[in-house]
Amino acid sequence: MDNIKYFFNPQTVAVVGASSKPGKIGHECFKSMVRGNFRGNVYPINPSVQEVLGKKAYPSIEDVPEDIDLVIYALPAKDSIEIFNQFKKKSVKAVIIISGGFREFSENGVLLEEEILRIAKRDGFRIIGPNCVGVFDPYSGVDSLFQPYERLPRPKKGNIAVISQSGTFAVTFMDWASEENVGVSKVISIGNRSDVDEAELIHFLDNDPNTKVISLYVESFTNGRRLAESIRECGKPVIVFLASRTSYGARVAKSHTGRMASNYLIAKDVIENCGAFIAEDLQQFYDVSKSVSLLKNFVGKNVMMITNGAGPCVVAADLISEYGLKMVEPSEKLVSLLRQVLPPYAIISNPIDLTGSATSKDFINAVRVCADSQEVDIIVLSIVFQDVPLEDDFVKQLSLIDFKKPIFVFAAGGQYTRERFILLHESNIPAFQNIKNLVSSINAVIAFSRKGKI
Repeated sequence: MDNIKYFFNPQTVAVVGASSKPGKIGHECFKSMVRGNFRGNVYPINPSVQEVLGKKAYPSIEDVPEDIDLVIYALPAKDSIEIFNQFKKKSVKAVIIISGGFREFSENGVLLEEEILRIAKRDGFRIIGPNCVGVFDPYSGVDSLFQPYERLPRPKKGNIAVISQSGTFAVTFMDWASEENVGVSKVISIGNRSDVDEAELIHFLDNDPNTKVISLYVESFTNGRRLAESIRECGKPVIVFLASRTSYGARVAKSHTGRMASNYLIAKDVIENCGAFIAEDLQQFYDVSKSVSLLKNFVGKNVMMITNGAGPCVVAADLISEYGLKMVEPSEKLVSLLRQVLPPYAIISNPIDLTGSATSKDFINAVRVCADSQEVDIIVLSIVFQDVPLEDDFVKQLSLIDFKKPIFVFAAGGQYTRERFILLHESNIPAFQNIKNLVSSINAVIAFSRKGKI
């Protein structure tokens, strides 16, 4: 467990296979490390060039003038054994293997993976991968990804730690988070997970001061019992997206990471019983993660909706009931208070329909009254940002007020709407384009709050 910290907080990093040619994976991995805010020394290892991105290149890791904490390996699998045997001389503590061509590829690849694991155990270093994009940590500046910043803007510092068997899903989560102004503490793509697995990472992240929520994408299991125990023992919320629901999905999972999937329904039942939230798809996985990240704990189930376009509230009302939440039936007192501050055309029920004529002032007045009412625990705003009477600075006005109660926003639309999400998330108000994900996020935050994990 001690050496796991070097994946995230090394002092020295060597990129084996750092190419001088843009577009090559080794070049992009090295460029990511150099471009980030990593404070330590980064060494390109390449016997064919004198320098990479202005930094002196070394023929082998043995030629580097100091010991190396973390190696990022980006050469073909067939070259790995010879190079891995050099690591002991430089006291290497951790290795991220970006390259594929191991267990997931062939029987010979299985043997290669077993041999590098034997070397790692003999020489005392840990491995993430093979067949992964590796680690992104905005706090330390470690960034092994070969996706350039121009194609994948990095998320800001935050408190969501993502562990993913799929590099694609890890990258997608980062892209969405960056676009919506949601922060991460770590993103860890584990690929074939020949050595370090989800259970060890959950234990590590449970003690990480930068992490509030752990989000885990799983296709298959190496040690399901150990994973379940790590989730049960974790003091932080764990959100899990389980794939391989069918025999076809399991078959694809095996070709993807070389691991066989287990029975989905059994795995889902076990993991839920350990206290995790099970997401139905990738978008829900992301949406629930950001909600738990942004919000403080709350346990009340009484929901009041406020809208300037009531159509989505019909769908929301069904889901609120299905998820065991409760639609507030406003008392005469609450109705009277709302009538005092709202225009005469507002329909005061649940939802409070401000109609398409709603202004920022109407929304804020309605939210103020509901936030002060003991009848209401949760406020859901269903907003049509496209409607002209609603001022451009509505979200800014909303963000300046501390309402003391959780607010969730649903808004469907294109670029103009998505730009509002950035400001909402800055104010710790989660926003959604999917009603079901909004309601399931409410449910998840309540469940984790009741378990004392938020």
